[in-house]
Amino acid sequence: MGVTAQNLAVQDVIALAFHAYLLLRVSIAPDSPNAVVARRLALALFVVTASCITLTRGEVIRDQRARAITYRLGLFVPMVLSYFEMRVLIPALQPELMDHQLFAIDRWLLGTSPSIWMEAWNFEPIVEWLSFFYYGYFVVLALMLVPSLLIGEGRRQHELLAGALLIVATGHFLYTIVPGAGPYATIRFHQALHGGFWWKQVEVAVATAGAQLDIFPSLHTAFPAYFTLHAFAHRQAQPFRWLWPIIAFVALNIIVATMFLRWHWFIDVAVGLLLAFAARRFAVAVANREVLRGGRTDARQAVWERL
Repeated sequence: MGVTAQNLAVQDVIALAFHAYLLLRVSIAPDSPNAVVARRLALALFVVTASCITLTRGEVIRDQRARAITYRLGLFVPMVLSYFEMRVLIPALQPELMDHQLFAIDRWLLGTSPSIWMEAWNFEPIVEWLSFFYYGYFVVLALMLVPSLLIGEGRRQHELLAGALLIVATGHFLYTIVPGAGPYATIRFHQALHGGFWWKQVEVAVATAGAQLDIFPSLHTAFPAYFTLHAFAHRQAQPFRWLWPIIAFVALNIIVATMFLRWHWFIDVAVGLLLAFAARRFAVAVANREVLRGGRTDARQAVWERL
């Protein structure tokens, strides 16, 4: 049996620390119905992640394929579910919303917030165009991450998934530090957005599945920007040779949509971009350190064992 500490990857430590932080924060939060639910969720996600890492990195599961499947599910699924956890966890912390401070930063940087001057674009074709891309963010996430998780290999897999995990952990951590509702709930606009089908899909998605107070930083900015940086860095290889301009175009539209649709302040977007660049640097450093694990001269378990 291998030694868990020897086999631990950087992303394992980040995931454990992230879930432990959420569990600690909500454990000391004031009692409330949201806190009760959030504590159960936080405990469940921490236990699943810790158990998965122990079973796989400790090689308690001896079959390599079963270990690879367990690791992927046990690391990836709790990080995805942590977004839905935010819906009850952030209110459970009974935070003071920081929209007015974020708006003040926008005014200091730009003189106003982009959502205000973008109100001049409030025509149904533009609302529908940007709503389509905003809603498509979830498709972009799935298309970029799931294939890499299941069939990826080598440096590109290490980079993409390590950086994505850092974005989730950092973004959700900052949600608990800088909670806010966004311009739509803070500013009195002259008119509601004149949207149609796609705008209604966005409204329903945000109302039913959104974490509500998850604005700083904008992960709708961080993830598409990170995927663009990753694709551009690997543009000499397929499929990114032809795909990277498409990803960049989609990312630009999603980023503009976050402000035009009144969900985010400019500072949310700016920090989202900084997070994307930081995640890219982090991913390259991690890949340099860990891509050769499990090779002929390295007795440690590979970070991503083959399915």
